[in-house]
Amino acid sequence: MFELRHRDAMGRLGTLEAGGRRMETPALLPVVSPKLQKIKLRELREMGFEGVITNSYLIHRDEGLREKALKGGVHRLLDYDGLVMTDSGSYQLYEYGRVEIGAREIVEFQDAIGTDIGVILDIPTPPDVTRERALAELEETLSRAQESVGVERRCLLAGTVQGSTHPDLREESARRMGSLGFDLHPIGGVVPLMEAYRFRDLADVILRSKLRLPPERPVHLFGCGHPMIFSFAAALGCDLFDSAAYALYAKDGRYMTPEGTLRLEEMYTLPCTCPVCSRYEAQELRAMDIGEREVELARHNLYASLQEIKRVRQAIHEGSLWALVEQRARSHPRLLEALTAALGYEVLERSDPVTKGSPFFYSGEESLQRPEVRRHFLRLRELDTQGRELVLLPEGRRSPGPASGKKYHICRASPVFGVVPQELEDVYPLGSYEGPSPPTGAQVGFMQAAVAAYAKGFGHVHTHSSLDLGIGETFEDPAGFGPGDVETKLRGMADYQFGRGAGRLLVRRIRVEWARTGRMRRLYSGKKLLATVRASDGFYVLGMEGAKRLLGLPAPRNRVVVDKEAGEFVGAGRNAFAKFVRAADPEIRPHQEVLVVDGDDSLLATGRALLNGPEMLAFRRGIAVRVRHGLRDEEGEAQGGEGDDDPG
Repeated sequence: MFELRHRDAMGRLGTLEAGGRRMETPALLPVVSPKLQKIKLRELREMGFEGVITNSYLIHRDEGLREKALKGGVHRLLDYDGLVMTDSGSYQLYEYGRVEIGAREIVEFQDAIGTDIGVILDIPTPPDVTRERALAELEETLSRAQESVGVERRCLLAGTVQGSTHPDLREESARRMGSLGFDLHPIGGVVPLMEAYRFRDLADVILRSKLRLPPERPVHLFGCGHPMIFSFAAALGCDLFDSAAYALYAKDGRYMTPEGTLRLEEMYTLPCTCPVCSRYEAQELRAMDIGEREVELARHNLYASLQEIKRVRQAIHEGSLWALVEQRARSHPRLLEALTAALGYEVLERSDPVTKGSPFFYSGEESLQRPEVRRHFLRLRELDTQGRELVLLPEGRRSPGPASGKKYHICRASPVFGVVPQELEDVYPLGSYEGPSPPTGAQVGFMQAAVAAYAKGFGHVHTHSSLDLGIGETFEDPAGFGPGDVETKLRGMADYQFGRGAGRLLVRRIRVEWARTGRMRRLYSGKKLLATVRASDGFYVLGMEGAKRLLGLPAPRNRVVVDKEAGEFVGAGRNAFAKFVRAADPEIRPHQEVLVVDGDDSLLATGRALLNGPEMLAFRRGIAVRVRHGLRDEEGEAQGGEGDDDPG
C-alpha cells in the first residue's frame, strides 16, 4: 500500500496505492464539494492533483447524491478518476454537536460507494479542553475505531489520532490506534492550532503522534492546506495534507504564497507565473465579477499549493528539506519558534539520512540543532583516539599530514559542528557545508561550548592563537603537531561510520589506491577490495572482503538479518526487501552502509539501507537494503566501486 523511494528529515517521498490508484507523497488532497464544486474535478486532475477528499456524510444525507453514489460510485459522482478519500462527518460533528449516522454505518457506506480511503467517525476534540473531556472523547473515538476496523471492506481505512493538546493522550491515542490494524492515520483536532498560528503546539502534536504510530503507515495532517507549512509538516513526517483553504481564502479575496497570504485588494502585481497570474493583472482580477474572481483566485491558490508540494518533493529527493524548512520558517516568527522547538526531539535523528546529495547550509542558529549536528556529536564518541593532547586549529588551517598522530589529536574548531577531527574533514557533512564568514555570535558561543566539553577528555590542550576560546596553551605554527599517517585517518573514518572498533578491523594490512586528484579511492588487501572511499561524501562503500572484516564487530552492529527464503537471492546480489527482514540493528539509519546476514550471522551481501532499523521490521513493501555486492558476486569485486559516487 505504501512504499518509500526517497527521504530527508522525516519527510518521505513515496507511493501510496489504494483502490488500484496510485498517488505520490507528500500529497495535497483538495477538499471538494459533492454538490457545489465551482472548479471541475477534471481540471484538478489536469493541474496535477492525483487525489481529492470529499464528505461521505453529506453524500449520505442527500437522497439524490446517495442514490447516484450507490449506483455508480463516488468517482462517477464527482467525475474524477483519481484517488478519492472520503471524510466521515466528523467535521459536522465538531460544528453542530451531532450527526445522524453511526460509526459502523458510515464506514459501510464509504465502502459501498467505492471510496479508495475511508475515515472513521472520530470525536474531533479541540485544543486546550480539560484532560477529563479529552480522555472521555478519546475513549469514545477508540471505541468507534475498534467497531469500524472490524467492518468487512475493500477500501483502505484511516484511524484518526486525537487527544487535544495533552501530550500523553496524543501518544496513547497513537499507540492504541496503531495497534488496531488501520491502513493510515490522520492527525485530527489541529485546525484551531493552525488558525491561531500555534505552530509550536502543532509540532508537539505531530511528533508525539509519530513517536507511537507504526512507521510503515502514511500520516495525514487534517486541515493543513496552506503552502507556508507544507515543508515543516513534511519534515516532521506528515505524508498527506488536505484543506478547503484554497476556496475559503479565495472567497475572502486572499492570495496564497509559500511565504504567507496577501490580500488582493492591496496587491500591486501578481508575484506568480501560474496560468491565472500569467493571464491577468492584479487590477483585472479586482475588476471581475465577485463569483468569477473567487474562482480565479481559487485556481491560483491551488496552483500555488501544488507548486509548493512539488518543491517539497524535490527537496526530499535532493536532501535539502531542512534548508527549505529553514527558509520557510522565516515567513513567520511563530513558525521559526516551532522549528527551533521541534529540533529538540531526538526522534528526528533516527529518520534523517546519514549522507545526502546536498551540502549542509547554515541559515541561522536553529541549524546548530539539526539532526546532522546532533549525530556528529554522537559519532565523535565512537572514535578510538590515540593522542592524549588536543590541538585546536581554526577553519581553513591544517597540521602536516592527513590526520592526528599518536601523541596529538588534531581538530578544527568549527562554528557549525563544534569540533572536527582532522581525519574526518572529508566526511559528510563535515567537509560539505556552507556558513557565514565571520561566524555569528550564536555560532561562536556554540563552538566554545562544544570545544570546552570535548576538551575534558584530554590531558593537555593546545589552541591556535587566532581562536579566542579561553582554553589551553596558545601556539602560532601548527607544523610541530604532526604528521599523522594515512592509516590513522582511515581508522578514524571507519570508527565514525561503523562504530568503535571498526577501524582496527577494517584497516590492517592494506594497500591504498589513489585517484588522480590525490584523494584516496580504494582500499585493498592484496588483490581483494576492502572498500571504496566515495568521493562525494567521504564514506566507505564496502566490498565483500571489507564486510567480512566488520563481522568482527559484536552483533547486531550494522547488521540486517534476512530469512532463509530471501538469503539465496540476496547472496546473488538482489536487493533485500523489507518483508524478508527478520532482525536489524536498531541504530541503523537511512543511507547507512550495512551488512546483510542470515540467521547464523553468515555474510550474504553488503549494501545501503533505505530504511532505519525499526522501519525494516515494520514495512511489508519496498526495499530495505539496496544491495551492492552479494556473496556470489565476490569474484568480480576487484572491478567494483564504479558508480558509487552517488550518496543517495
